[in-house]
Amino acid sequence: MSSPFNLGQFVDSTNLAIQKIVKKEAEPELMFKKYYNFRTTQDLIEKDSSISGLKEAEFTDENAEVTEDVPVQGFDMSYTQQQVDIMLPMSYQVYKFGFTKRRLTNFTKQVLNALNRKKEKLAAERLTNGFSTTWNHQGVGKYTTIANTGGDGVEPWNTAHTREDGGTAMNNVVYDGTTYSLPFDYAGYKAAQRTAGLFVDPRGNPMPANLDTLVCKKNSSVHFKAQEILGAIKKGLIAESNDNDGSALPAFKILALDYLTSDAYWFMFDSSLLSDDYGFQHIESEANNVDPVNIVAKTREMQIVGHTLFKQGFNDCARMWVGSAGDSATT
Repeated sequence: MSSPFNLGQFVDSTNLAIQKIVKKEAEPELMFKKYYNFRTTQDLIEKDSSISGLKEAEFTDENAEVTEDVPVQGFDMSYTQQQVDIMLPMSYQVYKFGFTKRRLTNFTKQVLNALNRKKEKLAAERLTNGFSTTWNHQGVGKYTTIANTGGDGVEPWNTAHTREDGGTAMNNVVYDGTTYSLPFDYAGYKAAQRTAGLFVDPRGNPMPANLDTLVCKKNSSVHFKAQEILGAIKKGLIAESNDNDGSALPAFKILALDYLTSDAYWFMFDSSLLSDDYGFQHIESEANNVDPVNIVAKTREMQIVGHTLFKQGFNDCARMWVGSAGDSATT
């Protein structure tokens, strides 16, 4: 256990020659609820499954037997709650002569910001690492291996998502019929809509997604290109073209995230499907909490502690999302 924050680490706090000390801290923008389905639970473990509908009706000859068909059970997915904590320990003197005297005592906000950063970072990392079945999440002083597979046993962006009835596997990597993982431009946007237009349900019936939201890194080349294309589409024009034809593609929303780490990666999803049934899930059994201040009797060390319990994951994102590494190669 590390020693508490003390006056030796905060010497400026008692230096009377310094009139003003300000707190500098990034304010996490709460975005994950805009592309993850948020729900609560009272259980340590939740497990979900699904069942398909029927294929289609069939012609019946006179006096012939009616064709039978039965649903197909879907894939299971388990979500086990994970505990996340943060502690700000400090000596009593640094609290009294440092933070209190300098009016820097908004410890609750610091703790809540730290908890929110963990949620935002994990949510975005799942997208960035969506071409892999696991990734190493770097926290404060440790790495944690995070699983990144759904109910079908494969990662979010894959050219062969297993279909529940054993039929032809499904692709959700942006694909124009020749090239995978196109860069984001007008052609890439068309390829994304083409890819989503080929989605099927568990029995192989057409189930195209209506992609209406782009997710990218804030202030990236994708973000800027998206704004340029969106501006042209809203004017009824074909982006990146001098043609007089109107745009064949609809306008879309942009979610520009702080915690995406790749400039070229981009993703799109159908927001109408964001639910318990489809897409990425954030399941929370305990919201952000700041505990009562704990004072260690022997030393009067003060400990400000925050915690939350949640699990992020997915069962079926292949019928709602498409992803691209933007390099015209990655699958």
